[in-house]
Amino acid sequence: MKRCEISGKGMTFGHQVSHSHRCTNRVWKPNLQPVIMTVDGKSLKIKVCTKVLKTLKSADEVETKRILKANKDNLSPRIQKFLSK
Repeated sequence: MKRCEISGKGMTFGHQVSHSHRCTNRVWKPNLQPVIMTVDGKSLKIKVCTKVLKTLKSADEVETKRILKANKDNLSPRIQKFLSK
Protein backbone atom coordinates (compact mmCIF):
# COMPACT_ATOMS: atom_id res chain seq x y z
CA MET A 1 0.00 0.00 0.00
CA LYS A 2 1.29 3.46 -0.86
CA ARG A 3 2.33 5.31 2.27
CA CYS A 4 4.74 8.16 2.99
CA GLU A 5 7.57 6.80 5.14
CA ILE A 6 7.90 9.97 7.24
CA SER A 7 4.45 11.52 7.62
CA GLY A 8 2.44 8.29 7.34
CA LYS A 9 0.09 9.80 4.76
CA GLY A 10 -1.62 6.98 2.86
CA MET A 11 -4.43 6.26 0.45
CA THR A 12 -7.86 7.76 1.10
CA PHE A 13 -11.05 6.00 0.02
CA GLY A 14 -14.37 7.51 -0.97
CA HIS A 15 -16.99 7.71 -3.69
CA GLN A 16 -16.93 9.34 -7.09
CA VAL A 17 -20.37 10.85 -7.60
CA SER A 18 -21.56 11.43 -11.16
CA HIS A 19 -24.13 13.99 -12.33
CA SER A 20 -26.87 11.32 -12.10
CA HIS A 21 -25.62 10.65 -8.54
CA ARG A 22 -24.29 7.16 -9.24
CA CYS A 23 -21.66 6.39 -6.61
CA THR A 24 -18.61 4.38 -7.57
CA ASN A 25 -15.61 3.61 -5.41
CA ARG A 26 -12.61 5.87 -5.75
CA VAL A 27 -9.10 6.01 -4.30
CA TRP A 28 -6.92 9.09 -3.76
CA LYS A 29 -3.24 8.17 -3.67
CA PRO A 30 -0.50 10.34 -2.13
CA ASN A 31 2.04 11.86 -4.50
CA LEU A 32 5.10 9.83 -3.47
CA GLN A 33 8.58 10.60 -4.74
CA PRO A 34 11.76 8.51 -4.26
CA VAL A 35 14.41 10.41 -2.28
CA ILE A 36 17.84 9.54 -0.95
CA MET A 37 17.99 10.80 2.63
CA THR A 38 21.36 11.27 4.35
CA VAL A 39 21.59 11.44 8.14
CA ASP A 40 24.94 11.31 9.99
CA GLY A 41 26.75 10.24 6.82
CA LYS A 42 24.43 7.25 6.26
CA SER A 43 22.10 7.30 3.26
CA LEU A 44 18.78 5.53 2.68
CA LYS A 45 16.42 5.52 -0.30
CA ILE A 46 12.85 6.28 0.85
CA LYS A 47 9.51 7.33 -0.62
CA VAL A 48 8.02 10.55 0.75
CA CYS A 49 5.00 12.68 -0.17
CA THR A 50 5.66 16.00 -1.86
CA LYS A 51 4.68 18.03 1.23
CA VAL A 52 7.42 16.34 3.28
CA LEU A 53 9.85 16.59 0.36
CA LYS A 54 9.32 20.36 0.23
CA THR A 55 10.00 20.60 3.97
CA LEU A 56 13.13 18.42 3.80
CA LYS A 57 14.60 20.34 0.84
CA SER A 58 14.47 23.61 2.76
CA ALA A 59 15.92 22.04 5.94
CA ASP A 60 19.53 21.42 6.90
CA GLU A 61 20.69 18.22 8.65
CA VAL A 62 19.92 19.47 12.18
CA GLU A 63 16.40 20.47 11.15
CA THR A 64 15.93 17.12 9.40
CA LYS A 65 16.69 15.29 12.64
CA ARG A 66 14.17 17.52 14.46
CA ILE A 67 11.49 16.74 11.84
CA LEU A 68 12.14 13.00 12.16
CA LYS A 69 11.90 13.17 15.98
CA ALA A 70 8.63 15.13 15.75
CA ASN A 71 7.10 12.48 13.45
CA LYS A 72 8.43 9.51 15.44
CA ASP A 73 4.96 7.89 15.72
CA ASN A 74 4.36 7.99 11.95
CA LEU A 75 7.79 6.79 10.79
CA SER A 76 7.95 3.49 8.96
CA PRO A 77 9.70 0.62 10.82
CA ARG A 78 12.44 0.71 8.18
CA ILE A 79 13.33 4.33 8.99
CA GLN A 80 13.11 3.73 12.74
CA LYS A 81 15.61 0.88 12.36
CA PHE A 82 17.84 3.09 10.18
CA LEU A 83 17.87 5.89 12.76
CA SER A 84 18.56 3.58 15.70
CA LYS A 85 21.81 2.27 14.15
